[in-house]
Amino acid sequence: MKRIIWLPFAALLTAMALVVGTASGANPAAACNGVLVSSLAGQPGIVAVLTQEFHDATTAAGLPPGFFDAAGAHEHAGGVEECLAALDG
Repeated sequence: MKRIIWLPFAALLTAMALVVGTASGANPAAACNGVLVSSLAGQPGIVAVLTQEFHDATTAAGLPPGFFDAAGAHEHAGGVEECLAALDG
């Protein structure tokens, strides 16, 4: 179920991360939530929009609203690309 929710947003996050580049200010030991949010710094409002979309998708899939947040909080994969790959699997 995690894959079904993640896939529609992976391309969007990847595209946004590429625009920003690898200039993420997050510590490489940070949870993927921190790494991904940090990679979107400088794009006002985008984190709020993506958070709402993730929560809407998880709710529509019948999962608790915090399901996706918990997955990213427990994953410590390294950089943006590693986090996207880890959360996709």
